[in-house]
Amino acid sequence: MKKPSKSFWIGLVIGIPLGIVILVLGLYLYMVSKAPKPPDPQNLEAMLGPPPVPARVPMDYDWRVQGLDGQEIHVTEMKGKVIFLNFWATWCFPCVVEMPTIQRLYEAMKNEEIAFLCVSEEATSRIAMFMREKGFTFPVYTLVGMKPQVFRTRGIPATFIASQEGDIVFRHIGVARWDDDTCVKFLTGLLNSNPQ
Repeated sequence: MKKPSKSFWIGLVIGIPLGIVILVLGLYLYMVSKAPKPPDPQNLEAMLGPPPVPARVPMDYDWRVQGLDGQEIHVTEMKGKVIFLNFWATWCFPCVVEMPTIQRLYEAMKNEEIAFLCVSEEATSRIAMFMREKGFTFPVYTLVGMKPQVFRTRGIPATFIASQEGDIVFRHIGVARWDDDTCVKFLTGLLNSNPQ
């Protein structure tokens, strides 16, 4: 039997990888030719709907909080008022940063029909000490039981404003300057929209 020549082995070493490359390239080109073509942007535009307009979400009043004095309050007692609801914690740096602005907003509007409901899930003693140290006087509460689904968020501070009619008309996750004129005017507008 004749031994394979040197050129045979060179051809074999070059031919097998080259064949694999040609096969892979052929498969790729076949797949690309069968892939759906991207749609025409003008056709897609015709399929677009309008952006979702912020909807009023019903306020959930069926939950309770406890004041620093130990007295439990059912949130249903706040029906008919504009509610400024803020979920916070003493360990939350953004919460602590915005608190002086909540204090100033409270001082500016405490004589109005606005219920301030600043709620933490921490121990009452910890919250009381924090409030004393910072000199804040706005009402703070601890949560009793579970937070209603409508107020569950991925982070805090989380602020909700409810109208006198019982709708959540504003929701903000994150820090903000609450004593800004824009917020004061918004709250005043809610008070004037449906006089009781």
